[in-house]
Amino acid sequence: MSFLGKLGKDLGAAAEKAKFEADKALKLNRFGSELGGLNNQAQQATAAVGAKVMELHAAGTLQVTELNSLFSTVEALKAQVAAKQAEIDALRASVFGAAAAAAAPAGGAAPSGFTFAQGQTPGAESPPAAAGAPPKFCPGCGTASGGASFCPSCGQKLA
Repeated sequence: MSFLGKLGKDLGAAAEKAKFEADKALKLNRFGSELGGLNNQAQQATAAVGAKVMELHAAGTLQVTELNSLFSTVEALKAQVAAKQAEIDALRASVFGAAAAAAAPAGGAAPSGFTFAQGQTPGAESPPAAAGAPPKFCPGCGTASGGASFCPSCGQKLA
């Protein structure tokens, strides 16, 4: 066989192998996706069974002593979830200026890592505006800024 004939045969075999590997990778991806979908469906069905069992237990129509410890665990976890959700809701509702003022110790000292404008304490009046400059007011808390770049009360950047 000539050199070019052998080269063509080797290239053809390499192309066939590459095509086989590409088809194999596509099938593996598709099968993996289908497997993931089936696993999700199985988890949803299991969750539905669990929800129904919890519902029947709460209604008093299901009394299986082997499940009592699981019911207790689920109820404890639900209480922890509710408590954590309340913490998250409280944190989302918190306002920077109010949190800093509430956290400031008596005597006007700032919390660790927090500083107020020079001569300022939480809740104190803002310094007077520079002569001739119109007073700026913070859009967040309404405190006069005295021409500062940041609100001396709540720390919001002023335009």
